[in-house]
This record gives sequence, C-alpha cells and structure tokens, in this order.
Amino acid sequence: MRKTGSTVWVVMHYEFMGWPNYRIDSVQFHVSSTLGKAEEYVRTVRVDSHSWWQVHPHVVDATDFDEGREVHFYSHRGTPLKGAPWTRARAAFLKHVARYPEFYPSTPPKKK
Repeated sequence: MRKTGSTVWVVMHYEFMGWPNYRIDSVQFHVSSTLGKAEEYVRTVRVDSHSWWQVHPHVVDATDFDEGREVHFYSHRGTPLKGAPWTRARAAFLKHVARYPEFYPSTPPKKK
C-alpha cells in the first residue's frame, strides 16, 4: 500500500434494526489516531446488546485500494472478538423486540 498520509483508525458501529424485516445497519461513529484510543472509545460508549464494533486502519489520501485487510471486532461492551458476532447480536435483537412490543408490533399498523 502506498502511503501518502497518516494512518487513522475508523470505528464502525453495527446493529440489527427494523421489524419485521430486520437487517444489519452500520454507521461510522468515530475516528482515532491510534488503535489504543479506538479501543478506549468502544469500551466507554454505551450501545445496545444487539450491536458490535469494528475498527480498521485507513491511510489518509491513499492512492491505491489495497487497504482494509486489518480489521478488529469488539462486542457491544468493547471486549475483543475474533469476528463479527452476528448470531449473538441477532438473538439479543430478538429478545429486545420481544421485550418492547409497543415499538415492534407483530403486525404493521393499518394505513388510514
């Protein structure tokens, strides 16, 4: 990878959302100057149990597309993981849906 700038660590947040056709949504939450600062960030920000974090480096103004092979995953609490916890997060989301039926009705509201 040809470097033209400094490396930044991009913090992505992933979570299950939507009902009844749920899906995984992702949002860039933060950019850190080091992996350590990115890890500190994911340990301190509170998110729902049906979510997880992904942290990866990017070179500012890189001139090629051969970056992004280094990826770090973390639980919703910031615990390091070997991969994205889709199964655990999906189960947590389904529990969340069952716990809050007023927000996730079993049938869509009727249109007027």
